[in-house]
Amino acid sequence: MGGESVLNTIFNKASLYAGVVLTVVVGMAIRGDWLLVLVPFWKSREDPLTKHTEEITANSTWLEYFRLQNVGWYILASISFSMVSYYGLAGWLQWHYYIRRRDSVAEWKCQPTKFLTPENERHEIFMGSFNLLLGSIVGGSLAAYIMNGGRTQMYYHLDDYSYGYLVFSTVLLFLMQDAYAFYSHICFHYPLIYKHIHKHHHRYHSPTAFSATAFHPVEFLLLQAGLTLPIFFLPVYSGSFIMCVLYEYYYGMIDHSGVKMDAVWPWQPPSQFHDDHHKYLHVNFGLNLRIWDWMHDTLRKEDRVCSEEIIGGRGLQKKQVQ
Repeated sequence: MGGESVLNTIFNKASLYAGVVLTVVVGMAIRGDWLLVLVPFWKSREDPLTKHTEEITANSTWLEYFRLQNVGWYILASISFSMVSYYGLAGWLQWHYYIRRRDSVAEWKCQPTKFLTPENERHEIFMGSFNLLLGSIVGGSLAAYIMNGGRTQMYYHLDDYSYGYLVFSTVLLFLMQDAYAFYSHICFHYPLIYKHIHKHHHRYHSPTAFSATAFHPVEFLLLQAGLTLPIFFLPVYSGSFIMCVLYEYYYGMIDHSGVKMDAVWPWQPPSQFHDDHHKYLHVNFGLNLRIWDWMHDTLRKEDRVCSEEIIGGRGLQKKQVQ
């Protein structure tokens, strides 16, 4: 019995870590810019004497002018890997919880009494796939731009800056990305923008992993831009960029999985936090940190009523709606 208990413990832990790895891979794929994670490794091994330094001339093609040589191959690679990962791995998560453990939803589901309708399930997969295609085109193009000598502020060798700056810039990058996500999210909840753009995402009141990219295309592209724009004006180590992007992707999948998962880090809210945003709508706007909601008093309060019609992030006192 003791040996069997040990084996069960090992299996459970292995399943947990495998789930994390799968979620990270799916996260990279569904955002469409997984190639950006490989770029720093290629660039760090690049020979300074043979790297792309050619000048743009009048005889250059438009692809050369914009540093997009071989962009088609980058986009094709991005689309291929992204589609296989999205349907294969996200589908596995769906099967593992929503099919295999359908009879025990109270144990793992954030909203155990609510499921998406078949129509919304089809819609989230369609929109997620469409945005995946857009993201792959943008991500593949950006990877081609960097690999062909396009300018960014990323550096690829630790000794280019001090270790103190390494820590500072990494924390700053993470805060910038998360602040961008929060404040853009707030903007998307203004009535007119919400009605025409962000409401597309909130039709999934009980989200699944497939809805992680099921946004209005305009919103999806703006969110993707928010993760990558800092590398054009903030000198940041490529490893720091990779770490922040992978964390954002991983937690973005956890946010929308609909599966109850406790916080791993002190600053990280549990998955229930963002699931409550889908349930109550105009509260809990933050993604990786609670601090922005705390600063703006938009944390969900159990003594208040929230709904799609009650905007502002604070809800109404129960006696006001009785």
